[in-house]
Parts: sequence; C-alpha cells; structure tokens
Amino acid sequence: MHTLDFKGQSRFAWMHAALAMLICLALIGGCSKSSPSASSSQTTASGAQTTDSDIESRFVVLSPAIGVMLRDIGFEDSIVGRHSYDTALSKSIPVVGSHVDIDYELLITLEPTDLFFERNSVGIPERAIALAKEHGWHIWTYELNTLDDIALAVDDLYLKLVGFQEKKTSDDNFLNIDIDPTAKFDIELPSARLAKSWSPIGRAAAGAGRVLILGSVDPPGAMGPGSFHAQLVGRLGVTSAIADGGMWQELDYEDIIGLAPDSILVFIPKAPGPSDLIGEPVEMTWEQIQAKVGGIASLPIPASEHQRIGVIEHPLGLMPSTSLGQVADEIAAAIRGWDE
Repeated sequence: MHTLDFKGQSRFAWMHAALAMLICLALIGGCSKSSPSASSSQTTASGAQTTDSDIESRFVVLSPAIGVMLRDIGFEDSIVGRHSYDTALSKSIPVVGSHVDIDYELLITLEPTDLFFERNSVGIPERAIALAKEHGWHIWTYELNTLDDIALAVDDLYLKLVGFQEKKTSDDNFLNIDIDPTAKFDIELPSARLAKSWSPIGRAAAGAGRVLILGSVDPPGAMGPGSFHAQLVGRLGVTSAIADGGMWQELDYEDIIGLAPDSILVFIPKAPGPSDLIGEPVEMTWEQIQAKVGGIASLPIPASEHQRIGVIEHPLGLMPSTSLGQVADEIAAAIRGWDE
C-alpha cells in the first residue's frame, strides 16, 4: 500500500511563487509515493492482476467534506462508495460507513482503487489499512481544520487528478512527467475561486460591529478563534465577538448578554434538496428569524434590538469543504442586508 498524505506545509498564499512551491512539493516530496495515475502492478478484489493505467478509478470517500471537493472538481462519477453522513453526493452511491463503522464486506465488493479519509483524532482503521495493502488500494488523507487546509486539499486533489500533465516519460509514471512551468498560470485553481468569496466585503463588514457566530441555539454554541467559521468571517473583514478561548464554546443567555454582540450569525443548515446548493439564499423576515433562533432574539443586546441576526441555511454550512465558497456568499448577503 502506498499512502498519499499531503498535509499543507505553507499557509494560504495566492502568489505565483507559492503555487510553484506547492507543485514542487507534489512532484519532489512525493517521489516515493504512488497515486491513482501511477503505473504499478496491483491485485483487484477479484484476484486479477492489472496495472493502474488499465483500470478505471473507483473512489470510496469516507469523508463528506472530501466527497464535496471531488464532486466540485468533476469526479463524482468516479465515486463508488460514500460516508454515512454524506448529503451532497448522489443517493445512488452506496453508503460504506464512517471512520468507526466501515462495512468491510461492501467495501471489498465495490473493488475501489482509492480510499479517501479526513485526518482526525480517530485515525484510519487498521483493518482498512490492511485491506488496502492486500488489494493494492491507495489511501489519501487530508487535514481539514482551517480554511488554508481546505484550500490546499482541493488544490492538491486537482493537481493530482487533473493536473498539468503535458508529457509523460517512457515509464508512464505519474511523478515522472514533463510540465511546462508556465502551464500553471493558464488555469484558475479551485483555491483561487474560493479566495474570491473569502475576501473583504467592505463597508458592510465594518457596520456589522462585533459579530457572534453560533453553530447551535439550544443550547447556544459559538465558533471561537481558530475555527474555520471564525476564520471565514474574519476573511470577510468582520470582527468576531469572541476574541479568545476554544474553537467551540458552549454559552448560556447570560454569556451572550455579557458579550453584547452588535450582530449575530446563526448556522442552521436546512435539509438538502435538488436545487439547494446553487442560487441566492431566501431572505427571511424578522418574525421568521425569531422563530429560528428562539429566545436569543429577545435578549437585551444590540444584535436583537437592531434586528441584526442572520440565519445561514446552506445545507453544507457546517462542513469544511469547497461549499464554503457559497456559504461565504450567503454570509455576505446577510451582512449587507443589515446595512440597508
């Protein structure tokens, strides 16, 4: 088994020099590692000997966030197994399980070429590692704790699966390719598209004042410093009402009154539907917002008194993935609405 483990080494830089460094890391730092396009002898679950260049990529994605990334760069048709909590991919794709409850019989039956995991404290199950070694599956892992992690992960997937492959050398190895060094400037990487949504929104951001970011209302739970939601709001030019503490903080009404936020953003994802992931968010009346956030809307705080509470309903609003581009647009629309 060869493990593809591309943890971000640099921060979220958008200049050409940083992009060149990323490509160098992919090509030089991974020279001893395999990939879905590498030519090497493998044994499929049926026992047939083959090479990677002879078989179709079959992805089992045990991370909803990575599933969205693969969908967004055009590889949903290659996914043959999805995570238990996935709501974005086609319902026709079989559910294989999660980190802790993989259906291994189904996994073997699906004959994957690649397994995708989100790197977390649970780790990759030993049995999954053993089966990957036995059957020649590739394992990809990504850390998705920050906005930079998300951007680097989707760019890495794009570079590995789409890439700038102009010429392959005679051994047909993915890593032994000739790349025109100027080719990377001719396309827009996924991270560049995200960066457009993750940019300051100007005067409206300043007018929002100190914004409290909530991921739940009963009981109230706030996204604190270091969380990708706090980072996202910060990239938009907005000041968070919570300046210290952990990434997730449980609050009560007294805590919120003490914080006295000027505005509040509440993430309450709605159930996904066929057209929910595109288009403009539906504007809510103050009465509808009150129904969504409950007693928070009645607290003696500036956010309630001035009716500056926004409900973010994007179905993937709590997921660390490329969907945060659309989520940022929804946040910006809510904040601009307060400025009108």
